[in-house]
Amino acid sequence: MKKASYYLSAMLLVASFSQQPASAQFEGKITFNSYNYSSEGVEQKDDNFTLFVTPDRILLQGEKKYGFMESIQTEGVLVRLDFEDFVFLTGSNEALKISKSDITSMMNMFGNGQSANTAADKADNVDYERTGESSTIQGFKADKFIFRDNEEPNEHTEVWMTKQLDVNWGMLAESWSGSAKTIISSLPTNLVFKEKYFPLKVEVFKDDQLVSKLEATEVNPSSVAKAMVQVPSGIKVLSFQDYLFQKMSQQ
Repeated sequence: MKKASYYLSAMLLVASFSQQPASAQFEGKITFNSYNYSSEGVEQKDDNFTLFVTPDRILLQGEKKYGFMESIQTEGVLVRLDFEDFVFLTGSNEALKISKSDITSMMNMFGNGQSANTAADKADNVDYERTGESSTIQGFKADKFIFRDNEEPNEHTEVWMTKQLDVNWGMLAESWSGSAKTIISSLPTNLVFKEKYFPLKVEVFKDDQLVSKLEATEVNPSSVAKAMVQVPSGIKVLSFQDYLFQKMSQQ
């Protein structure tokens, strides 16, 4: 079962390879809170996520550190559309820079080992429906969609998305493969990347009981994002190859 915050991180993972012009992209700060719920319905705050968005870069930061493919602990991911890469901030004096092809190779190496065929089969099992319901979230009209995985019939995800917030997700430049495709298969890619929806609230249910939620709590157009989407001074940026060599030399 996936937490609601998974969907935000995974959408960001594929967002950097956009073919859409960046001139109309929202610039500013978008904050999300994530929550977990007990079987008794008791809410517990899990994390706080902030997206800093500029026309050519996106920074995702959380209060916690997260494991990326069980091999990297990161406290933030900088997506550089202008360089077509990701920079994983580890909280030390080093950061890892990887391209899309590097990510595919890395997920196949450290990930769940699913083949491309297995991932493609999984993609066919994920369906969504437009409910026709709408709500106002942080001043934006949001439409409700429900996602279901046929392999997990007792679970479903409700996603509220708006077209009024013009974040430049764009269309995927090319398809993913291998283990990486498994992540993409569970996302509303056509809605987000082609129809230009932006998710404002994600709720995950199991047996019709809410188990986790991710919700936007602030949308603030601001030029402060420009200063936040830079690699911090004093940080050594390692290539994927240098990172692997360093890991092997430490064994």
